[in-house]
Formats: sequence, C-alpha cells, structure tokens
Amino acid sequence: MDNNDIYQVSEKLRQESRSMYNRLRSIDADAQFVTHVSEMLTEYPVIANERCGVWYVDPQLAHSDTVYFKSTDGHTNNWKFSLRRANTHIFPILAQYNGCILVDSTRKGKRMPDSFSRTIPIWCAVWNTAVKILRNTEWDCKLYTPPRVVSESENSHMSKLVPVFADMLLKSGIDVRELTKEMKKPVRPIWITRDHRLTIPPDFTDAEFCPIVCVSASSTQDCSDGFMYVQGAADDHELWAGKLTPQLFWKYKEQLLGNKNTMEIVDQVVNIDQDVQGSGGVSFIRNTNVAVGRQMATSVPGFDAVISCGERMDSSEKHLCLSIHDSKKGQTEMATAIPLALQFVEPFMRNDSRILVCCAQGTNLSVSIALAILTKYTDDNGQFQVNERNMITKQMIQNRLLWITTSHAKANPQRAMLKQARGSLFERALGLMQNEWRRMEHERMEWEVERIRLKAKISASEKRIAQLSTLYTVSQKHVAMLETMLKGGTKGEVKHVASEVKQAANEARQAVKEVSGIGVADIVEVTRGTRERGRKLLEQCMEEIEALTNGVDLQPPEIMAAPLESLRRGEFSSVNSKGDTSSGSLGVPKDTDEPQLNGIIESDRSASDSLLLVSAHMPKRTSDDEESQPEQRPIRRISEQRRRRRMSLTVDEVDNAQWHETRVLAGHMDCVRAISVQNDLMASAADDGLVVIWDLAQKPRARARDMAPKSICRGHLAAATSVVLGADCVYAGGLDSTVRAWTLPTDSTSASDDVTGVFPAREFVGHTDAVWSVALAPRVSLLASASADATCRIWSTDSRMSSTPLCATWTSGKQVPTCVLFTDDGARLTIGYDSGTVDVRDMAAANNPVMFDCGSRITQIARYDNVYAVACVSGVVHLCDSRTGASVLSTGISAYPKPHVVTAVDISSNSSVVTGGSDGVVKWWDWRRPLTSVCEIRAHKQKADEGVCAVAYAAGGVLSAGADSLIKLFQQ
Repeated sequence: MDNNDIYQVSEKLRQESRSMYNRLRSIDADAQFVTHVSEMLTEYPVIANERCGVWYVDPQLAHSDTVYFKSTDGHTNNWKFSLRRANTHIFPILAQYNGCILVDSTRKGKRMPDSFSRTIPIWCAVWNTAVKILRNTEWDCKLYTPPRVVSESENSHMSKLVPVFADMLLKSGIDVRELTKEMKKPVRPIWITRDHRLTIPPDFTDAEFCPIVCVSASSTQDCSDGFMYVQGAADDHELWAGKLTPQLFWKYKEQLLGNKNTMEIVDQVVNIDQDVQGSGGVSFIRNTNVAVGRQMATSVPGFDAVISCGERMDSSEKHLCLSIHDSKKGQTEMATAIPLALQFVEPFMRNDSRILVCCAQGTNLSVSIALAILTKYTDDNGQFQVNERNMITKQMIQNRLLWITTSHAKANPQRAMLKQARGSLFERALGLMQNEWRRMEHERMEWEVERIRLKAKISASEKRIAQLSTLYTVSQKHVAMLETMLKGGTKGEVKHVASEVKQAANEARQAVKEVSGIGVADIVEVTRGTRERGRKLLEQCMEEIEALTNGVDLQPPEIMAAPLESLRRGEFSSVNSKGDTSSGSLGVPKDTDEPQLNGIIESDRSASDSLLLVSAHMPKRTSDDEESQPEQRPIRRISEQRRRRRMSLTVDEVDNAQWHETRVLAGHMDCVRAISVQNDLMASAADDGLVVIWDLAQKPRARARDMAPKSICRGHLAAATSVVLGADCVYAGGLDSTVRAWTLPTDSTSASDDVTGVFPAREFVGHTDAVWSVALAPRVSLLASASADATCRIWSTDSRMSSTPLCATWTSGKQVPTCVLFTDDGARLTIGYDSGTVDVRDMAAANNPVMFDCGSRITQIARYDNVYAVACVSGVVHLCDSRTGASVLSTGISAYPKPHVVTAVDISSNSSVVTGGSDGVVKWWDWRRPLTSVCEIRAHKQKADEGVCAVAYAAGGVLSAGADSLIKLFQQ
C-alpha cells in the first residue's frame, strides 16, 4: 500500500467519524448532560446560545428566547463588547428568575467556548459597571473569568477595557436605566463543564450576585457508546446538517438516531413536516411600521406589503420575493436584492404603510434587508425621510441596527450579509475613498522608488570618492618611496622620476575633486586610463632603477604582468637575471599580516594596478663579491584588513557555488528576529508578535520551494524578539516584557491542515522592560531570560511550580544583558552584555563567573563544546575558551566592515562558523583559517539598516532569518 492509498483510507475514516449519524448521536449524549444540569437547577430557565447551543436543549425544557454571545468577541487580543449583540432581552428574565442557565459547546481541544470564558464575563462586567455609574452606589463590577482557562495576565488586560466598553454602552442610546431597573444584584458568570460531577445541586439563594450559569455541553473525553463521539458536533451546522434544523431534530429524534442512513431519514422528515418554518415571531422595529419575522407567505393579514427572502415564490404588486440563499452563496445575491427591495418599498414607506420583511428563520436575511430599508428611508426619530448616499454614515447604520437588535431579540445577522448591506448604501463614497487611497499609495511608492534610487546613487558616488582618495594617498606614499630609492642616482634622474610620479598623483587628486560632477562610467574610464599610464611609468622606472644599481639592462619582471588574482592566492612567477623562470609562493611570514616593507605591495582592486606594485629586486651588494647576483627579497602583501574591505565591496566576486538556496519559509509579516532548531522542528519569532513552528522534514509544496507552517502561536502583545525550543514546549520573549510558553503540536498535526492560532499555555511575568534573549536547560528544567531592565532572571519550567516559577534574579551593575546561553547539562550559563563583557557563570556558584571582554556590544553567542563564538557590533566574531576566557584566535574573525555589524552567529563541529550581518549577507568561515570567508551569499534584503537577524545550522544546511520577513535554508 503506497502513501496515496494510506491517505485515502485515513481521509475516508476521518469523514466517517464526522458523519451526520455520529454527530447526532454526540449531540444527544451532550444534551443528556444539559438535561441533568437543568434538573439540578430547576429554578432557572434554560436558554440556548445561538447558534450551536440550540441543538443541545430539549424544546420542552428550553425557554422561548435565545441569546447570542459570539466567541470571536472574546478572542485573545481582540476582546470587544458588541452593541449589535447587546442581548438586552435577557434582563427581564434575570429579574423574574434571579438567574438563568446558558447552553453552548465547543470543538475538540477546549473545555469551554470563548463565548463562555471571555465574552460573557466581559458582558457582565460592562453592564455592572454601567449600572454602578448610573446608580452611583456600591455594585460589584469586577471581571470574573474561569481561573484554569484564562490567565491572570489576560484577565488584567481585559479588565482595563471594561470602563471603555461601559462608556460606549452608556453613549449608544440603549436605555440602560430602564432595562436594569428591576435588577437587585449584579450579574456574575458561573461555569459548569462535563468534568464536573453534580450530585448536590448548588444553592445561590443567599448569593450576593445574580448567577448566569454557563453550561458547556461537550466533553473533552470520548464518551461514546456504539458510535464515534464528536466534540462540539453541532458547530457549523450549515456545513453538515443540510435542511435539518434543531426543531426537526428534536421532533423526529427517535427516527433519526435509530437508523444509520441518516441522510435518507432527513429527506423524508423535511418532506413530511410542512410547517417546519413555522409562523409568528413578528416584531415591529421601534416606532416604525417596518416589522421583521418568520412568515413565509405571499400575503399576511395586517400588512400592506411583504418582502420574503429565501424560497422562490411568485411576486405580486404587494409582495416581493427575493431568492437569497442563507449561506456564502447568498452574499452576492444580497448585493443584487437590496436595490430591488429599496425600489419596491419606497411608495409604501411614503404612505406610512405597514411592511413585513421575513425569511425562514427571521434572524439573518430579513434583518439585513430591514437594515437597508430603515437606513435609506427613516430619520433618527423613525419618521420617513429619504437619505441620499452622501448623507449616510457608518454611525447611522449602527444606530438602525441597534433598533433592530433591541426590538427583535432573535436578530442574528451574519457579518457578510451586513457588509453587503453597508456597501450598497454608501458604495459611491467608499469607492471614491478607495480610489483616492490607491492614487496616494501610487504616488507614495513613486517617491519611495525615487528616494531609493537617489540613495543608491549617492552611496555609489561615496564609494568611488573613497576609492580615489585611497589612490591619491597611495600615490603620495610611492612618491616618497621612489625618492628614497633613487638617492643613489644623479640629481637630474631623480628629479625626472619624481616629477613623473607626482604628475600621476596630481591626476588622481584632480579625479577625486571632480568625482561629484561625473558619472560612474566616467569614473571607471578615469581609473582605467590612470592605470595604463601608471603601468607604463613603473616599467620605465624599473628599467632606470636596474640600470642605476646594477649597471646592466634588465627586462621588467614577469610578475608585473601577472594578474592580481594570482597574488591573492599567494602564487607568482618571476625571471631572474639569468633568464630562468621560477615559481613559488609569496614570501610572507606565517605569523604576521604585516611583513617587512621591502617587497611587492598590493592594494585595492579599485585603485590602479600601476601604482600598486613596486618590485623590490634590489641587489644586496657586498665588498667580497662585486658581481653577486641580486637576491630576491621577501615580498609584502597588503594587510588582511584592507583586503577584506576590498572583497566586501561586492559579494558577486566571491565564489558561492558551494552553497545554494533550497527552501524559502514565508509565514511572518515582519522582521524575523530569532530562530531555534531541535531535530526536525524549528521555531521562529518575529516583529509581528507571532511564534511559528515549522517541520523541516516536511516536503515543500508541489513545484515550489516554500512550505506551510506546522503551527502558529499567538499571545504576545508586541514584537517577539527571542525563541527557544524545548522537548514539549516553545518559549518566546518579547517587547511586552513577558516570556510565554506554548505546547508544541503533536506528531499527528500536519502542515496541510488548517493552521489555527495556538495561545500560551503559560506565562513568565516579572521583567519590567523588553526581553532580548531566552535560553533553556531542559535537563534541569530551567529557563533564563535577558531583559533591557538590566536583569537576567532564572525560571523553573516545572509545571508543578507554576505559582512561583521565578528562581533567581541576577544583575551586573548597570550592564544590560543582551543574550544568554546554557550548556547542554545546564551547569553553566553564559551572559553577554552591552558593554562587551561575557560572563560564564556556574549555576552552583553564580557569584564567581569566568569573565572576558570583547570590546563592544554583544549581539549573539553560539557554542560548540568549550568554544564560544561571540558576535559583536564591531563586526568581529571572537572565539573564546569558556573555561578560561582565553581567546582561541588572537584577532578574531573580522566578518563585516563598518558600518555593518555582526547580528548573528553559529558554530558547528567541523570548525565551520556561519555569520549574518546587517548588510543582509550570510558568510561561511573556517575558523582555523579566519582571514578569508569560505563563501558569501546575499540572503536577505535590507530594511531599516537591518539584514540578517539570525542564523543556525540545521537540516543538513544553514538557516537564516532576516528583516525581509523570510527564512531561508541553504544547502551544499
């Protein structure tokens, strides 16, 4: 059986497990728990929370009204109090029964829906706050949330929004005083889940609050008996129920659950039950003559005009039928139907006639049509008035919607339908705004492109000025040197050679002065001409020098014609006085970058080759041997610092064929600050506040190099600056001063599944400023964090110490720690500071650290065995012994020239070091030969002086993350 067969079988099993039969059996099992709770709390009415909760409540037990608390109003960092879902009709029920029971469920993975854990607590706190303000008396307005579901930090953030929401409620026009006049106690949520075993009914008689008992019907454990249990089976019923409704389910429950061919039974039930749509439930909107309801007929007594939405019927003079599907397909149909409805209803509105807008359920389609009618043809007092498009505002639409939701308790319009209604009312104004925005964006992009082009031109000119300045300086040095070498000649000869060399130097200086007025092509031409003239001049000088010193005619050495690249490789060929050709390596001492002055001097490629090479075949004459041949003197090359500066001018000169880009991971929307790798998993943290989990073993998408993330972790309120992977959790620090932990996805999670937000399982709160770095020691269950508040804190990752996870707080005067790193066994912790100091602390004796100074701010530390690679803002990577603090390399690796800095580093077991710089270039080094990089690749685009932000060895290659929001994998 191949992979395709396995996939098809598993997909079929998954679909069968979520069949309609299994869903209905699961709903029936959950409904039994709801019935049990209602029997324990008989004094309270049972109210279903639209839309999912209606399936779990037996109509014989359910109250006639329903509520609608939406889970999206309680999503983390998106908390809101919706005036459209104010649920004002519940207050008379609370006043009558002194409490109520609300029923809902949730999908797999949660104990209760967000509507119960966050939306309802916010709703209760907002109404309590509004009542306290109006009554000016003691009233409990605290925000109560389930303790094991909502963290203290999240509760604190939500509590700060409650006064804002209460002020919005009081200014909305809702008569809060009238609605709550019968309330004797503040409302407060109470939660009951399937994990509870209710044997004794709770008593709230003497409680100081009015309880809203939130019953989560679904179970987190499999409670099936002869079927496959589906948690939250009724969720998204429009995708699986077809024409089956909760009313039909409870009416024909025995038939539906007694046969596994559920679809056939559903078709039979729908055909038999002709009254499934029902009648009644008509509500007039405020003081207008427009009503909304569930009537589905061509004419209704008491109404002059009827607009029906949904089923196709024959229209007449007083009846308009709008064929709109109650699904996503109906969005485009709604946009076409609204203009027809407005045209049909205008004469009836002018005559003050009674108009009914109805649909199958009276909650969605009819509400959207009624909203358009009221916005178009009524003023703020509900009287007839034609409002042109330029008069309609967003606030006007919100007020009309508030009329409908407060007058018609079952109103529950879908967001997509309301969007179509709003778009049809002020489409012209919205279109003008969009066109103006596009024009401004187009102009802004043109200016941005022009600014970048000018900046690049200025940068190129500055580089050329620097190169020509170097040429001028070198020429002056050669003038002095040639004058010294020619002292043995006649005065006329010395003056002649010196004047020629000075003339070349003056030409170079003149080119420097005129560089601002010429283009790049002109500069290249000037450099090329100067090079040729200088080469000829030096050949002439060499002939004269040899003639003056040896008294014989010598041909210019062959090395003068050798390409510069051969010199860089340390090879040369020369011709001695006898005409024999010899080859070898440059005579540069191995222990220094600055050999003796005599020799061949090599300079920047941008400067002329002519003024760069001076042969030093000066003879060493003695009195014993007047005819001794001139010996070859040691040869000098330019210093490595200047040579690296020349090589860094363009990355294209470096041979980077050894490494190539194989994958691109695009899952962030802003600069990726940190990455962490463990086996085949990688975690990335970015300025968009997200922590993304990737499976590096996953195959890329078809015909592409990118792949989808395995999971997305949300929770940080600002940018995520650091991340580290553990065995079962991922930890990330951010600018919000916290470290948050998420549980890693299981092996069954596939990147092909829908990636949903995963929220923190734990938070480490204590820092007062941004957290720059985190490190993990899994063997001893410790986590270290470095913060801008000048502290390094040690936390316990043991879940049994969740109440007090902070173990220690370390400070080092006013030094700010920038990065931290544990050894594998967790016995030592390395801390890098902004002052350039590195501390290696023994966890058992933290007061006696091994310290060494790198001279400038530490950006990142990597470790292999006892060798630390320390990246600094000076552009140098220092290699140090963690046991003694001694430098492995005396000068370090000068990775990037100023003004660029080393922003990332990692070291592997094969003496290989990889670095990332602010210029967007990733470089590979062999630290045994640190003078020249092995390979260089421009991996990321620069953004706001940032390029590469993180590098790491992984997956048989190297990963790099950058300011362009991308993560790339390079392999050989």
